[in-house]
Formats: sequence, structure tokens, C-alpha cells
Amino acid sequence: MAPRPTACFVTLSAFLALASLATGQTAADRDTDRIDITGRQNLTLGSGARAYGMGGAFLARADDATAASWNPAGLSYLRVPELSLVGVSNSFDATRGDDFDRFDGKAVDFAAFTWPVAFGETHGAIQLSYQRALSFDGRRSIQETRTVTAGTTRFTDDARSDGGFDVIAFGTGLRLSQHVRAGVTVNRWLNGYSQTLDRRFLTPSARPLREFDLDFRTEGWSFNFGVMVSPVEQVNLAAVYKTPFTASLQLDKARRDHWALEGSPEEVTTNAASSDVARLDFPSSLGFGVSWRPRDTLTLSADFTRTSWSEARILDYFELAATPPTDDGIAGVPPPPVTFTQLQYPTLRAVPDPDGLDQLDAQQIRLGVEWVLIEGQAKVPLRAGYFNDRQITPIAAGDAPRFNGFTVGTGLILGPMLLDVAYVREFGEYTVTTAAAAGAGFDVAPTATATTVRSTLTTNRFFASIIYRFSRGWRP
Repeated sequence: MAPRPTACFVTLSAFLALASLATGQTAADRDTDRIDITGRQNLTLGSGARAYGMGGAFLARADDATAASWNPAGLSYLRVPELSLVGVSNSFDATRGDDFDRFDGKAVDFAAFTWPVAFGETHGAIQLSYQRALSFDGRRSIQETRTVTAGTTRFTDDARSDGGFDVIAFGTGLRLSQHVRAGVTVNRWLNGYSQTLDRRFLTPSARPLREFDLDFRTEGWSFNFGVMVSPVEQVNLAAVYKTPFTASLQLDKARRDHWALEGSPEEVTTNAASSDVARLDFPSSLGFGVSWRPRDTLTLSADFTRTSWSEARILDYFELAATPPTDDGIAGVPPPPVTFTQLQYPTLRAVPDPDGLDQLDAQQIRLGVEWVLIEGQAKVPLRAGYFNDRQITPIAAGDAPRFNGFTVGTGLILGPMLLDVAYVREFGEYTVTTAAAAGAGFDVAPTATATTVRSTLTTNRFFASIIYRFSRGWRP
């Protein structure tokens, strides 16, 4: 299945929320819309409650209908036709001092139909699937304080978005020999999202309300390659590579600024522009996994993944400035768009960043366990997992924090029906200390006062999956 630019279970916009609150988000500093990804940031993560219940350590154990979204070689395990559907609920809560950033959303995450194939002694399966690789469905609320030249401002952002980066993928996985399985998917990225954002200033401002509209559409192609090697029957070793790719963009933006100048009636000015020349450079990802099944009912697994977010770029992106109000009876003229030849994506920082806050490669370590209880015809799996993620955006000190997470899951296997649920919780915190001059006077030397601000992040995700396996004699 498609690359998952979606992280280590934490939403990328969740960490960008911390980066924004801690260091000031570039786009917000320029008084523009926010385009933070509200999906996960890592290209190796896939779909399915079973996998997420095991901490996402599924590269070497993928053996159900969601296999191609993790490692397409796992499709080779399927022996009967399967239908699968996965839904997800996402939420995060980031804080920095009194500031906060919250998001809630739900989406259909994955749907697929899988068909077994055989070529002589070579067996496997082919699959046609849909995946919402990056979901923007949801609502986001932000309250932020920023110190600028004119003083301190406080504002709130209320954002509503729908849609996402969808992927239609065709994949296959084959058992090439007793010890080797291989697979590949061809992924067509399409669709996009729309967003409206209302920015209201809680401190006095000449423009107390600013409204932004964004339509962001993308198209592109990518490939996933996977292999599994079984040196002994109980052990699987896996490697997955997901290619970088460049996607075309169609951008449409509009803004309305409500002016409330003293002595003048309220006025609303507008500005709008569109472009079809922008491009997105998505990063590659490389993952390795190992799975050990000491007995039929017990599975242990571990994965390591690195994603090259340091190389992700958005090209020829543009932003809109506010149209000035009427002056002496002359209406303000909408300023032209400001185009950036190259920015880091998704943080929208310069390349290279003058503050040294360049994006870093993501790193994930994931561990999982599954134990299956059997009672008659029913099977009840119990799952748990742990993961550790290095984030892609460094804090002011120049180092990127690492967040931890835990997962639990269960399900019911009854005949051809597989039902699974999983809960994922990620959390992290860090502090930033800044020094400022204080106490200066005619005969008093300035002293340095340190201010320490604590930032926190909590992400909660809930997955539900259903897989139906048709009988061996079934034909459509």
C-alpha cells in the first residue's frame, strides 16, 4: 500500500503544534494560514488495528489484508479472497505554558480487496486498495501568545478541514521460495483537502478577525518494495523501501481581513490567488523488522525505521498578504502573492533555516507482542506494544526530542470474520529556557533573567478493523 507520511503514531501536526508554540511557526509569523499535516509523519506505517495493537512492529509479521500498507511481501501469506475496512479516530493536545493546540478528527483509513494467485509453485496474492495516507478531516483549536516588535499579542485559531491525501494502490506479494517472499505496490496519490481558518485577536488589533481559505490538491506516483526472509520457520527478517517522489500541486487561497480602525467604519478587504506550478517533494523511507514466533499462539516483533524528512520540500509555494483598507476614499489594492522558490515541508521554514532549525530525519523504534487465546472455534488475540520516536523538528536548543508511546489491542477471530480494535497513546515533553536582560538603569547593569517554559504533547488514536475471508471455493 501507499507510503504513510504519517508518524510513529503521533500526528505530525501535533508536533508542529509544539514547534509552533515553542519557537513560533513560520507561516503564523507571516500571518497566513496553517497547512500542518494532520496525519502521521512516517512513510512506513500502515493500517489496521492488529498492527497498531502490536506497537506498529509489523514489517516482518504483516500477514493479513492490511499487509501491503506495511510490507507488500506479506501479501504472499494470503490464500483466500479478503475484504478489509479500517477506521481511525485521532486527537492530540499540545500545550506551552498557557498556550494550547488541540485537534480531533475521524476518517476511513483503509479499504482493500485481495485475491490469491499462483504461478506454478509460486503462490501469493494481488490487491487493490484505498488508503487515506494523510487525513485532514477534523477540527483544530489554538490559543497562542507571541511577542513582536509592537508588543505582545494573543490570538486564537479555529480551523476546520476535510479531505486528505488519498492513495489508490495496486500491489502483489509472492512466495518465491521456501525462505524468501517479495512484494511491490504501485501507488497513485490523488485528492487533497480544503481548510478554513478564523484567527481572532484577544489583544487590541487593527484587524481583530482574519479569515483564511485554502484548497490544496495533489497528484503523484510512488512505489513500495518489500522482502521477507525466513532463515528458520519461526523467524522472519524484513526490509521495506518506499521511494521518494514529486507530486504536482493545485493551490487556491483566499483571505478576508476585518479592519477596525479608530474613527472609521469596519471594513472587510479580500485577496485571492491560485497556482498550478507548485510541487511537493516527499521523502523516502527505509525500514527493517524481525519477528519471532516461538509457538503458534505467541508472536514477538521489533522494527526500526528512518524517514528522510530532512529532504522534504515544497517548491513554488505562495502566501497572501492582507489587502489594506480604504484610505481617503481610495480602496486598497490587493498585494500580489509572495512566492517561495523552496521551503522545508511541512514546517515551511527557509532552506537552510537561518535559526538552524532545519528538519531532521525521523527515527522510530517499535516493539510488539501478540498472544492468542483459543476457545473452541473462537480465537481472542491480546496485543501490546511500545514505540519511541525522534521528532523531525528541533527545539530552540537544536536537538529534536524523542517521544514515547504504548499500545494495547484485542480482537475476535470467529470463522471467516476478523474483528480488531487498538488504542495508541503517545506522550512527550520538553522545556525551553530563554534569557532576557532585566534591571537595566542609569547606574544599574542589566542582569540576565531566565524563563523556563514547559511544553507537552499527548496523542490518542483509536483503530477499528474488520476483515472478511471468503471460503476457498468462493468466486465472484
